[in-house]
Amino acid sequence: MRITNTSGRMTVLSYKSKSGGAVLKFQSVKQTKTYAEIVGQISKLIEQGELEPGERLPSERTLSSALNIGRQSLREALSVLEAIGLLEVRHGIGTFVRQDAVSNLTTIPKEDESLMNPFELLEARRVIEVELVSLAAKRATEQEIEEMEKALEALKNNLDEGQHAFELDRKVHLAFARGAKNEILYRTMLEITNQMSKHLWTIMKEKSLEVLGRGEKYHKEHEKIFNAIKSRDSKMATHAMLEHLKNIERAFLQR
Repeated sequence: MRITNTSGRMTVLSYKSKSGGAVLKFQSVKQTKTYAEIVGQISKLIEQGELEPGERLPSERTLSSALNIGRQSLREALSVLEAIGLLEVRHGIGTFVRQDAVSNLTTIPKEDESLMNPFELLEARRVIEVELVSLAAKRATEQEIEEMEKALEALKNNLDEGQHAFELDRKVHLAFARGAKNEILYRTMLEITNQMSKHLWTIMKEKSLEVLGRGEKYHKEHEKIFNAIKSRDSKMATHAMLEHLKNIERAFLQR
């Protein structure tokens, strides 16, 4: 597989498909909407039959060069395409179009708001939630700490039954946020959690929870955050929340 021509925003890759020689045409991605463009271009190639079921994708290095983007942005988009059932990773071999990819094209949301980048949500959470739990450690009342504990217990009981409830997880994070006693930051967190109910976030989270023991791991991280707030240790609360969010991102990117 090699790049044969680059002209303007268009890059042409030539490669050997199962049916013989073929070309893939990629456009350089606008940095303002990197993620959505990558998802759109690859899904379109699958829909048009230019990337066939079972076909191996170009390497990350080749794709990032063709699309004129960084490897991190590419990995984020490929992780989403895998989660929604268009791609599959064969470790040590490469990334391939799934045999049922065409039928799974309907899982891609058409509305712009539903196509919101899950990794941008994580970035927003690192900005907002890390500060919220730091403030909560300093300001939360005893009643608010009790409410955090009840929310955690409800989520734990659900995990014991082998389930994951997004609404219960949401209540845990909002309980932490309430303890910060900043109405503007709390409303911002409400909007973030509303976005976390959208299609792509829930798919990515469900995919990450397919790994045995990961739900319990997330819960222990919640408990660590709570214990830091309860102990009035704002530095530890900050560290624990940041660690939790980084672990979610690692799980999302684990392809």
